[in-house]
Amino acid sequence: MSERLKRQIDGLLDEVEAAVSQLDWQVVRDRTQVVLALDPENADAATYLAAAERALSASESIQQPLSNDTPNAPPSPSSRELPGSFSNGRYEVQRFLGEGGKKRVYLPGLGYSPGPGSGLCPDQD
Repeated sequence: MSERLKRQIDGLLDEVEAAVSQLDWQVVRDRTQVVLALDPENADAATYLAAAERALSASESIQQPLSNDTPNAPPSPSSRELPGSFSNGRYEVQRFLGEGGKKRVYLPGLGYSPGPGSGLCPDQD
């Protein structure tokens, strides 16, 4: 192996060491694959590559996004039926705005008209 190739491999392994200390496993995997392409018998690169593959597969299983297809996921607002009104019919629901810890939030419409005798509409009383 030429000195130039050895320097190239050493530089790549230096980058691998820096990436490991920063927990940048994608860079570790990329650089070790290059080293192994240049020197398939490089034990350090093989060890670092195995570590990167373990770390990446562990982080992928932890960070799987929730989807509406999972059995424990709440139904999406589009599949959830919107109430027609709330507060005993005082407010009509225009649309779903979002969901907090225990409550759903809706945009009320202006469709409420108080009936006679409610005290809220003096010209009807």
